[in-house]
Order: sequence, then C-alpha cells, then structure tokens
Amino acid sequence: MQNLSIFQPITWSLTLQPSTHYRSAGFLAIFHALLFFVPLGVLGAAIGWPANLDLPAAHNLPLVLSQSGPVKLGYSVYLLYSLLFFPVVLLISWALSGKGELPLLLKLAVGFALLSTLARCLGIVRWLTVMPVLATQYQSADAAGQAVIATVYTAFNAYAGGVGEILGVFLLSATSIALLAAAMWSTAGVPRWLAWMAWATSAGLLFLSLELFGLNLSAFIAPFSILYMVWMVALGVHLIRRARNARVLDTNPETSS
Repeated sequence: MQNLSIFQPITWSLTLQPSTHYRSAGFLAIFHALLFFVPLGVLGAAIGWPANLDLPAAHNLPLVLSQSGPVKLGYSVYLLYSLLFFPVVLLISWALSGKGELPLLLKLAVGFALLSTLARCLGIVRWLTVMPVLATQYQSADAAGQAVIATVYTAFNAYAGGVGEILGVFLLSATSIALLAAAMWSTAGVPRWLAWMAWATSAGLLFLSLELFGLNLSAFIAPFSILYMVWMVALGVHLIRRARNARVLDTNPETSS
C-alpha cells in the first residue's frame, strides 16, 4: 500500500528561468520601496501625514473632507504599496531558494508577509471607507454630536491603527524580514552586509512595535522606514545584477560545466 501522509511537503514552484526570478524580484522590490514616496508626498502635503495620525478628530476629520481627492489618491497608492509586500517577499524567496520548492524558513517568511499584508490593508482601508463617513457626519453635527463622533473616531483609529501599523507594518513584517535575513545569510552569492541590513531593519521594526504598550516612538519611525527602503532597493539591485549573470548561464549552459 502506498504510504500517504498529510505532512508531505508543499511545493511552491515557478517554471521560469533563474534570471527571470532574479530580475522580477529585483525590479518589484525597487518599485515597492520607491512607491512609498507617492503617499508620503501626496498625504504629507494634504494632511500632514504621518504626523497627523496622532492628532484628534477635530483636526483630521475636516481635512478628510476638504482634501478628499488627495486623501483618496494617497491612501489608494499606500494600499497598493502595502499589498505589494506579499508578492515582493514571495519573489525574493523564490530567488533566494533557486529551486522549485521553498525551504521551511522561506515558507515561514512568505506566510508572515501574507499576514502582514492583510493587517496593513485592514488598517489603511479605514481612511477610504469609515473616515469619510465620520467626516461627513462630523461636519453637520452639533457640539454634542461632534463629541460622540470624536469618541468613535478615537476608538476606531486606535484599534485599526494597532492592527495596521503595530501588528502589520511593525511586528509581522519584522518577523518576515528576520526570516529572510536568516535565509540570506546561508545563501551563496548574497553579500553578508545585505543580511545584516535585513536584521537591523527587522530589529528596528520590532522596536517600533513596542508602541503597543503605550510608548511614543514616533521619532524613530522615519529612520527605520528609510533603512527598510534602502535595504529593499539594495537587495533589488543585487538581484538584478544576479539576473544578468544567470542569463548568461540560461543561454549558454555549457559555460557552467
């Protein structure tokens, strides 16, 4: 009788040349990192994002209405940026693996990236759905009604912000990046400094997740965000360079013998 087991490994594979893996992962990583500057510029100019996230409803809700166009554009692009985190980690993992099946370490990295992406999106969509409704009601309400709406805003913003920023952007993505760093450390051809940058990025994001306990660490968000983007761009450039070398082997396999 054939031995069947529910614990047989799951195989995630792509029937693509190695050079395609590297190039796709590299360009998507760079695009993902640079895309962040769009919401930063649009929302920063319109509503003072991200510093405005800690301000009360009386400040933010009128801006959601008066700057509705830039708010929708900025948060839509930020949603796209966050959605890309999962495929970026997936393609990087395939590129690092260099084979059809991902090892357990990289499967875990991809799994945490998926959870991070879901949590991020849950936090972001509040600015595209719930907040415009609250802003409209706040504008037409009397003082007592505005006080009630402000309470709802504060509670919902704290919850969705905790899920999106603390859980999604900080804790879950830090775990995914730490697993990628461990895989990079043991992958031939990947510079050790890229792995060190990944671990530093992960440590910074884990540090920021301490905001869950009431600490105000907003001053550290910008430097650690920059570190993440620099690492992602550097990794993307490295993968594109590997794609050029791998393309030679793809077209001239006898050169590897």
